Amino acid sequence: LAADPAAGMLVAGMIAMTGAEIMGESVKQLTDAVTDEDLVRDVEMIASADADIRNVTRVRARQVGSSALVDVEVTAPPDFSASAMRAIEERVRVRILSDVSGVLDVEVRATGDNVVFCPLLSAIEDSDVDHQMSATEVEYAAREILEADSDVKSVEGVTVHYQDTVLIRVDANICVSSNATVSEANSVAARLRKNLLDSDSNIDSANIFLDLNTPIIQQKKVLSP
Repeated sequence: LAADPAAGMLVAGMIAMTGAEIMGESVKQLTDAVTDEDLVRDVEMIASADADIRNVTRVRARQVGSSALVDVEVTAPPDFSASAMRAIEERVRVRILSDVSGVLDVEVRATGDNVVFCPLLSAIEDSDVDHQMSATEVEYAAREILEADSDVKSVEGVTVHYQDTVLIRVDANICVSSNATVSEANSVAARLRKNLLDSDSNIDSANIFLDLNTPIIQQKKVLSP
């Protein structure tokens, strides 16, 4: 009988320890402090196996019950287009969901290697915010400049690119007269490029692609900066 109180205290202590452990794990899950190192390592291995990925810069896993939400950041060649980056993100996402157990969902972000992402408007004075043009506005302004030139038969396409999130590059495809020589077409392209750079459209660099259509052969010439 004398041992009953001691046994009761022992059992109560064990229950208290178990409760403390459960509470500690729950607090860690609620504060995202739980990290499954094996899961993170598996995710890094799968992401880095993609031929287009140069580096896996960050992997974060947050526990949600028995599963995990995973965030992955990777770098790819800086000259990849936005659609290529999107394809990388979706490809890596599907592979992680398929090959890593215990993953509820994955968010993958692919960026260009060695590309510096600046806060887009943080360094711009408040008075200059209204002067920042959208991609649609830049494309429209570039088309107006190109179509205003008498030597341009048609503007086949204008693509706006952002470098380091703030520098604007325009790639334009135009058609000129079929009677124009390559030298004459190059002169037209040089003039158009200068007009784009001298405009008020915030364009920092421009490439003009020329289609020289002749009855016998189609030639293509590109003028780069």
